[in-house]
Amino acid sequence: MGKKHSLLKTVLAATAALYATNTAIDYHAKDKNLCSTAKGDFYDFKYGRIYYTRQGQGAPLLLLHNLDTISSGYEWSKILKKLEKDHTVYTLDLLGCGRSDKPSLTYTNFLYVQLLTSFIQDVIGEKTNVITSADASSIAIMANQMNPDLFDQIILINPSDIHQMKMETNRLQMTIKNILFAPLVGTALYNFYVSEDHIRSIFDKKYLSRPLQDNKKFTDLYYQSAHIHKSNGRFLYASKKCSYTNVDVTRAITDKDNLHIIESTDRKKAISIAEEYVKKNHAIDVTYISNSKLLPMLEVPDQCLKIIQNYLA
Repeated sequence: MGKKHSLLKTVLAATAALYATNTAIDYHAKDKNLCSTAKGDFYDFKYGRIYYTRQGQGAPLLLLHNLDTISSGYEWSKILKKLEKDHTVYTLDLLGCGRSDKPSLTYTNFLYVQLLTSFIQDVIGEKTNVITSADASSIAIMANQMNPDLFDQIILINPSDIHQMKMETNRLQMTIKNILFAPLVGTALYNFYVSEDHIRSIFDKKYLSRPLQDNKKFTDLYYQSAHIHKSNGRFLYASKKCSYTNVDVTRAITDKDNLHIIESTDRKKAISIAEEYVKKNHAIDVTYISNSKLLPMLEVPDQCLKIIQNYLA
């Protein structure tokens, strides 16, 4: 009886400590006060409110940030001003990211296809150019397949590996997703992924080939963005980690003539990834960009902008 009582006390103490730690992290993230909604608006999508901005004049251009729970529309901030000289530019925080709602549900590629389609129909209201970043590439590719009349040119910046996107969810991943959805343990694991140290590591190893002059500003933005709506970003994190956002895009790219790729040469497997797309469709044009990894729009914005403008001309 004494051992059981002692074990219970230990479990309760550990639970209380975990709860206190998670709560403290949420308060710390709010202190940065960097993610403002003052310059934008909200679109009422059927699964939650979507934060977006609209700037400039001209042919519509929609920018989709990397599909990562730490990402947001801030990803485009270094090229936005120049793009809006010739376009009506829309940025949005995808569901589960940034200033948008982060509902408790399983996030799938089709959910985001619905979001993209609805946003273009309800907010933009006409055929649209789209630029995507990294893992958001499959959203635009599949939406273009299902609703081609909504899209003009689609530019994929460092799109996902076609073979990786084919990977399906297995039973182990289903179990992991359930753990990550759990309030205490899932929140703790999520908070490790979106900790300041880990976000800095993501920037150093994956996002950039070298630190930005304003590196701290962006890592702080990504940190706070990941913690808006407390730990609810874990639902997208779990869904993506366990392959629920994956989709086979092979058929969706084979007969399209409006797809273009910007590929960073410092990115791992960059050339082979781009070549796989071209093998499936020789009409896809690829431009390689140097001195950058996953986010050339932040790292080499002028080079990135020049390529974008050539594709949209």
